[in-house]
Amino acid sequence: GGKGDVTQSHIAWSSRYGAYVPSPLLFEEHLYWVDEGGVAHCARADNGELVYRERLEGEFYSSVVRAGDAIYAVSRENGTYVFTASPVFELLEHNVIDSDASRFDGSPAVSGGDLFLRSRSVLYRIGN
Repeated sequence: GGKGDVTQSHIAWSSRYGAYVPSPLLFEEHLYWVDEGGVAHCARADNGELVYRERLEGEFYSSVVRAGDAIYAVSRENGTYVFTASPVFELLEHNVIDSDASRFDGSPAVSGGDLFLRSRSVLYRIGN
């Protein structure tokens, strides 16, 4: 609804931390994302205050997704990191599909309790 330069009136907050490719996830008043260089971030959505920055291994192009109390972050060549969907970082799992050496660039999808991962060569369905 603004006109002209709205820098002072229409920006709630800004941060020097962000990501060029992956998109953030909003869950229970916090934003979660992993940047291209493999740093997981959590920030308060209301004021942008950074809650944590945690190093993961790998390069990330995909956006994070949440299923239940977990966030899934898929790296291009170093597997999937699963961490808590809370403002206290806790790495729950790190899973690698050893038989697939291609890159994983697509964001994971969750449907019906299953997790779908796409590499450059295979689509995986992970579930019971």
